[in-house]
Amino acid sequence: MCRMFHLFALLVLAFALTGCAPNVSPAVPSPLVPTLPIAPKLTLTPDSTPTVAPTASSTPTVASTASSTPTVAPTASSTPMPSPTVATTPSAAEILFLRGGVLVALNVVTGTERRLADHVQAFAATPNGRRLALARGDGAATELWLVARNGTNLQQLTRNDWAESSLSWSPDGQSLAYTAASGLAPRVPTWTAWAAWCATAEVRVIAVVDGTERSLGLGCEPSFSPDGQRLAFTTAPTSTLTGMDFPGASNAIQVVNRQGEHGWRLAKAEEADSAEGYVVYGATWAPAGDRVAYQRFFGYQALVDINLTELSSSFERKGEPIGFGAGWLLAPRYAPDGTRVAVIEHNFSDSRGFSGYDIWSLKVLRLGEEEPLALPSGTLTLRAATNATLPRATGAAWSPDGTALAVVLPQHWQPGLSPQESAFSAEGPGELWRWRPGAAPETKLAEGLDFASPLLWLPPLPATDG
Repeated sequence: MCRMFHLFALLVLAFALTGCAPNVSPAVPSPLVPTLPIAPKLTLTPDSTPTVAPTASSTPTVASTASSTPTVAPTASSTPMPSPTVATTPSAAEILFLRGGVLVALNVVTGTERRLADHVQAFAATPNGRRLALARGDGAATELWLVARNGTNLQQLTRNDWAESSLSWSPDGQSLAYTAASGLAPRVPTWTAWAAWCATAEVRVIAVVDGTERSLGLGCEPSFSPDGQRLAFTTAPTSTLTGMDFPGASNAIQVVNRQGEHGWRLAKAEEADSAEGYVVYGATWAPAGDRVAYQRFFGYQALVDINLTELSSSFERKGEPIGFGAGWLLAPRYAPDGTRVAVIEHNFSDSRGFSGYDIWSLKVLRLGEEEPLALPSGTLTLRAATNATLPRATGAAWSPDGTALAVVLPQHWQPGLSPQESAFSAEGPGELWRWRPGAAPETKLAEGLDFASPLLWLPPLPATDG
């Protein structure tokens, strides 16, 4: 019995080894099928065209056929490539300017350029730099548009009979304040041109999500506070002076909350009171939001039109002079750290008879110091000292770190030219330079800028942003 059992066990084992073992073949890798990236979907809105940001020498296009779409080489470890983008994300700081009405973004590191949009009159960036607001068009046909920083998703925001200009974003990027008028803000400002524009203008705020709007009242040049809770703007002049057919005096710098309510006058000017000048304008918030700088125009005195730059606490409503200029001064520009203010002067009443670039200049004021100023009415103590002056500069923008400014100078500008001699009397194209106050402009960055082009110096965006 025992032997028969052992024989049976051996037969079972043999059967398992020969008939039931799996049939294993040598390993052969299966070929990988390459995955084609999917072209990005572009959403069209009425009257808008998504744009592809071109470089200075070529205009990239989006592939439209499978044969022109790049493929991934088949390897055992490959992963699908990300979908291609319409325009590269700005990986370096950029300076924005106008050339022939085209908004151009210049890469400060490489010197390459990207065309963002055409027929642009004015532009502003959200505080995080990811989105731009544009005033595009001509005259009353100018409308508000939005575009991503990389040049995509160009969308029209307004459709009306106003000319939009002087744009200001709320810090959260959800609202845009602007001036609506019968004509555009003067690119080359004088008292007469500015007053004629602002006297018939209206300050409005629009929600970029749904396009709803509200009016803050008659006036111009709105400016959101850094915390987004308040706005400062210039009220419309109301007094008509002898010899003028429009109001050119008597107004204020008004501060209101985001709904346009609970306002107060930060500064005022009354034509009847020569100590207050004709108009105040150009309100600009300090980075900390605790102070507001603005301009006060006194008019013709001592062979020139006199302007004072003033600084006031946003709550105390008491302005102190910090700078002086001749002609018409543009809105002050704070350095990122709030310790200096840049002011551009357009001396349209220049007694020497100069014109063009020769009647423009840029001055940097250093706050927290004092400097005496002799005027026909007496001596004033300015609460800032002149840090540096650059003759013939028509535009300026602080670098994100505050160490330099981008400036617009005349074509063929060179250091050492005397400001007392006429050298650039025409309002021709300009050059973009980098300038560190206290030294001569050091690097020419671009050519062919529009005369008195606005400037904006933006930091790089993270690689994930558009």
